[in-house]
Amino acid sequence: MKRLTIVVVGAISFALLSASSALAQSNIPEPQVGGEVVVPPGAQPGSTAFTGIDITVWMLAAAALLVLGLGLLFAARRRARSAAHT
Repeated sequence: MKRLTIVVVGAISFALLSASSALAQSNIPEPQVGGEVVVPPGAQPGSTAFTGIDITVWMLAAAALLVLGLGLLFAARRRARSAAHT
């Protein structure tokens, strides 16, 4: 359990440290619109921009890799325990 806690804390720390440089430069000045605001067809006011990327596939792949990694971690722990008892 101690190793699992160390791995989880390490992963969270890595994610936060990796994102800290991006978060540090997140001060975006207000845009100065001089004239008419052009809105693309189909865009709703206040909606997020559509970039065309299908992120669903990558999120499913990341979730599958996470589940696979956790399964391998638990299998390795079980195997190490059974090897220690023989």
